[in-house]
Amino acid sequence: MGNFRVSVHAVGNHGCQREKRGTDVILGCGEPNCTDCITREYITKLKAAGTNVTEASIHHWPALPARDDGYAGDVVDNLLTQRRLGRFN
Repeated sequence: MGNFRVSVHAVGNHGCQREKRGTDVILGCGEPNCTDCITREYITKLKAAGTNVTEASIHHWPALPARDDGYAGDVVDNLLTQRRLGRFN
């Protein structure tokens, strides 16, 4: 058994449940082409295989600064707690 880290940086569809705000529960839509749900499924499969997942998140629009129009910059979905930090608008 060994320690490992997987990192993916991609551009694709917007995923789902963008209306959810900070600390809201994010369960996903379950659509087969939803990039967010594909990522959630991967984490679920790792855990089911007995992997101790200690950190898993989706960073939407990574590294963008906060803007004056209310956009919060980096929106993060914690895939272990199913909570969102930040908001899209």
